[in-house]
Amino acid sequence: MNEPKVSDFEEIVQTDSRGAWLITYADLVTLLLVFFILLFTLSKMEIGNMTEALKSFDITIETDTPKTSLFDIVDTGSIGKGKKLDHLTGMREVDVLKDINSFISRKGLQENVEAEFREGRIVLRVEGKVLFNTGSADLLTEATYILSDIIQIIQDNPQYDVDILGHTDNRPINTPKFASNWELSAIRATTVLRYLIENGVFEDRLTATGFADLKPVASNLTSEGMRKNRRVEFVLKERQ
Repeated sequence: MNEPKVSDFEEIVQTDSRGAWLITYADLVTLLLVFFILLFTLSKMEIGNMTEALKSFDITIETDTPKTSLFDIVDTGSIGKGKKLDHLTGMREVDVLKDINSFISRKGLQENVEAEFREGRIVLRVEGKVLFNTGSADLLTEATYILSDIIQIIQDNPQYDVDILGHTDNRPINTPKFASNWELSAIRATTVLRYLIENGVFEDRLTATGFADLKPVASNLTSEGMRKNRRVEFVLKERQ
């Protein structure tokens, strides 16, 4: 009568008293694999979004409030106050950013418009030279073409409110119209806001703020750096 066939692994364990270490080794390799998959997943999440997700857990002791389990989050795809898991991880914004960059490329705007994902929000950066003359807050004629494309992006993404941020370089200004870069950057931001409202964007989605030269993206020691710092940014943030 034939004996039942055993696998090579079982044969090693049965015939060699030292073969038991293979079981422990296999478990260790499996745990390491899971660990590195977890690290890879976490590396793709925004730190701010991760913190928000962790804060959304309500841990209760000796109360009637039910606890939220990790299984519930994965199963329902939501956390806390109706916030979707893809919102908290930034995955949705990454997809929207891809669409926006594709739009910028199709329209040939790469030279003057940049889009990036920053601190959990989508930021559209438009160089000031295509919107305003130096020291002025009056929109150039060609600015309307770029702003029309910005409006299309905003209208295509109604899930976002938009903060319009005006920025300057660090050269001081003191004219009858603008006492400092604060006034210049603020008026530029509100000029753009007014144009967006006049062209169909609901005003309750918009805010405007001037930052003068306090938030440079390049060095003001070079003309190229100052050119980059003179800009208007459109920050798309999830509607509350």
